[in-house]
Amino acid sequence: MTYVLHYEVDVTVVAARPWGLEVEAENGARGFVDNTKSPAWPSGDQQALVGTVLHAVVIDDRRDPVRLSTLDTDMQIARDKRNHSS
Repeated sequence: MTYVLHYEVDVTVVAARPWGLEVEAENGARGFVDNTKSPAWPSGDQQALVGTVLHAVVIDDRRDPVRLSTLDTDMQIARDKRNHSS
């Protein structure tokens, strides 16, 4: 499985960095959640999320690692885009 733009995926947080979260899908594909797209930002403990499974949406599949978001607003935008493309 590769990440597909605007599609949702469950990922596990494997590391917390000052700039965001490194995540991994079930198949081992790596991704990244920027601080501003994380459920713990700005006041939560990013390190506490290591090992947690997050539901995320792919917001940029051209970067390496791909960028994901856990924000409800980004998920809704992606759902709208998927619904309008079918």
